[in-house]
Amino acid sequence: MKHKALFLVASIFSTLSFAQNDSLVNRLEEVVVTADTKLQVHSVGYKVERLNDSVILKNTESFTNLLRFNMPIYLREYGSGGTSSASFRGTSSSNTAVIWNGININSVNSGQTGFNSLTVTLFDGVDVRSGGGSIEYGSGAIGGTIHLNDNLKFTQNTRFKNHTLFSVGSYNTYQGLHKLKFSNKKIAINAGVSYNSSNNDYPWLNTDYKNTNGAYSNLALNFSGSFYLNKQSQLNFYTANYNGERFFSSELPNPTAANDKYQDFSNRNLLVYTNKGVAFNHEAKLAYLTQEYRYFDDKNSSNFNFGKSKRMLVNYNLKYSFNKIRASITSFSEFENIYGSTDLISVQNRRQFSQSVVYNQNLQQKIAFEAKIRKDFNTDYSVPFTYALGINYKVHSSWYLRVNGSKNYRVPTYNDLYWPGQGNLDLIPETAAQGELGLGFKNNKFSADLGVFYIATKDKIVWTPNGDEDRPGVWVPINLSEVNNKGAELALSYNETFHNHKLQFNFNYSYTEAIDASTDKQTIYTPKHLLNFNLSYNYKRFSGFYQQLYNGKVYTTASNSEDFIVPDYAIANAGINFKVLHTKVNTLQLGVKVNNLFNKYYVIQPRRPMPNRNFNINVNYTF
Repeated sequence: MKHKALFLVASIFSTLSFAQNDSLVNRLEEVVVTADTKLQVHSVGYKVERLNDSVILKNTESFTNLLRFNMPIYLREYGSGGTSSASFRGTSSSNTAVIWNGININSVNSGQTGFNSLTVTLFDGVDVRSGGGSIEYGSGAIGGTIHLNDNLKFTQNTRFKNHTLFSVGSYNTYQGLHKLKFSNKKIAINAGVSYNSSNNDYPWLNTDYKNTNGAYSNLALNFSGSFYLNKQSQLNFYTANYNGERFFSSELPNPTAANDKYQDFSNRNLLVYTNKGVAFNHEAKLAYLTQEYRYFDDKNSSNFNFGKSKRMLVNYNLKYSFNKIRASITSFSEFENIYGSTDLISVQNRRQFSQSVVYNQNLQQKIAFEAKIRKDFNTDYSVPFTYALGINYKVHSSWYLRVNGSKNYRVPTYNDLYWPGQGNLDLIPETAAQGELGLGFKNNKFSADLGVFYIATKDKIVWTPNGDEDRPGVWVPINLSEVNNKGAELALSYNETFHNHKLQFNFNYSYTEAIDASTDKQTIYTPKHLLNFNLSYNYKRFSGFYQQLYNGKVYTTASNSEDFIVPDYAIANAGINFKVLHTKVNTLQLGVKVNNLFNKYYVIQPRRPMPNRNFNINVNYTF
């Protein structure tokens, strides 16, 4: 109740204070400030896909669902609303880096990010880059990176903009969101608050049970501000705070046995100074991030296990542009100091200094290439050089060819090494070499990108229930001698506008083989086939959409036993929206969404049925 009251007070205050007419200033020029300029500039040869506001608003339930229905990424979720992780191209979730305004926010302990612990609707956009060339963000992102961005805009005149979202869904699911944007010539501010809760007690199809002990709630507060110092310089500040609680449901055949819960808290702070000159650009970053979790074996008890981490980071980037030859060279220097501990593990400290250099050049407006090299100095491991190369070639006005290759290196996480009773101090870092070739087409209405990739990983770190012969069934991390991933990805997009009608279609398909060389078997939890598509239609004030997902079967044992698989599944969502009010200043939209439209039974984790058909009613108001 306290969280709901806080959200309501914040929404009312913003509405009363800032509901002003901005029909004139909306047409003025804007200067957009982003904290993550590296992605825009240093993705030559790589596929980057953007999820804008309209796409995000179709999947506000969770970040997991947003990615699952819009990207060729495998999301592994421990029941609806539970722990969720993402993996690209058959790599592990620790090989996926989540980047918040230009810095890596993967957990210090687990090396990954829980996607149900991120309120994606508070951000201005999401970018997804596939492949391992993101050495500016660390050397371990073998699979790809997911970028969360806050965009700050300076405007000539004072501007206020508000966005409020309320939704009510099946199983007592509620969501409330308010975002405020303020700007003038000197200051740009974004602020947002979000609250989500659900009993999450959906019936399990084909059984007499419900998803008991599956409730969750979370509160998120974000703030960012940019201050105009002079024509060359800005000072930016970003903070993101999350407070969540979720209960862990059990699984078949004893679904009522669960009695535990989990709380997690995170606080992320980032200060950025930028100075842009004719030839020299400077950027300095200072970040402080903390995370904490509490696990209650008995939800009614005050006793819990905990884990904590804190991370301090200093980053300095210097770029020099050779304007006459359309080239630039950029230095990225970074020092981070990390502390992690649990109630059973004493404080562990890891320090690292990283130096990267990137050279970028455009030749005759047809060829762009980029070369990167990185060296890490780590207190725990001796880290070799890593590197990446990317090339874009414009074959024709609409056709392009892209090529990239990289070498990556990932050290074991704290959980890999020190988890009580399961950590493995004998682990060694994993290395990967990969390459990709892509062909694309793009014009005003249609775009297509087809890529083939190959990844060779040595000493890959995986958690497996068969890693310790003396303790069968106990999950422990081990090094696999060699894993070879190969596959293809296809992305299509088409849009058509005629009179007042607008049609848009997006399609993604990926085929992945991830073979453990020692067994010649597919690695566990790696689907060969992933497919999704989205079809949307707009006519004046009316809009509708349809989403389809197909997830191929996955093996849960190293032997690829057909007796222990997660079967393939296909599910669909659909929604309609109507703008009750639509002016230059205000838009009020009512919407209805049906999830799992055809009421299909499916599981993502063994013995954990996912929700049957369910409904969501939402109200969107911008002013």
